[in-house]
Amino acid sequence: MDRIELLREDAVAILLIDHPSRNLVTRKMIRELAAHVAALERDDRVRAAIVTGAGEADFSGGLDMAEWTSLSAKKAQEEVQVGQDALWALEHLSKPTIAVVSGACRGLGVEIALACDVRIAAETSTFSFPEVDVGWMPSHGGTARLSRRVGRPAAIEILLSGRPVRGIDALRLGLVDHLTPPGEALALGKDRARAFASKPAAAARAIKRTLVEGEEKPYRNRFLLEAQHAAQLLWSEEYKDAVARFRGKRP
Repeated sequence: MDRIELLREDAVAILLIDHPSRNLVTRKMIRELAAHVAALERDDRVRAAIVTGAGEADFSGGLDMAEWTSLSAKKAQEEVQVGQDALWALEHLSKPTIAVVSGACRGLGVEIALACDVRIAAETSTFSFPEVDVGWMPSHGGTARLSRRVGRPAAIEILLSGRPVRGIDALRLGLVDHLTPPGEALALGKDRARAFASKPAAAARAIKRTLVEGEEKPYRNRFLLEAQHAAQLLWSEEYKDAVARFRGKRP
């Protein structure tokens, strides 16, 4: 079975990459990911999301390349665009997202993790882009997001060597944000997601949008974007309630 399964634990959604045994990602799964992200954007009950691999093995072995060998150049370009759009939507989801990585995270798996806001990985995890060894390259936004995270020199080394990056080195490079002992990454991911989900929704959404949209604007314009979102929050019910409690007008 190949699927992106959507689970919910109170205000936290969990997207499971489920395709035994290596959690390869099929074209159908990319479309399911896009559909789930769109549904999460509309669902006010969900305040944070986790993306992780199903089972105890790999986060994802990357694209299921067996599907791609028979595609025409035109069809391959269309499928790449579908994938880029799906990961763009994940990156721009107005709710905070956490990638929880165990085992191997390869190719498209790394691209999916990079589209999330925070990456938590087990110490035994590895990250790699093996595409160069078969004459290919990342195709779903990986070159842009990797370079932004680790810088161009490190990105060149990772992409052109194809070698796995160990968890501790991924942390040093800034590819991941937190390392845990084996078996503890998901627990930490859920803890962080619940903490994010507990914050006022309008403020969390505005902060996420300001950060993500700001990266796409000139530096000076980011201040204007911040001011616009901050001013709008002054009219939110959550802000009004918080001010009233501070002033002692409400319990």
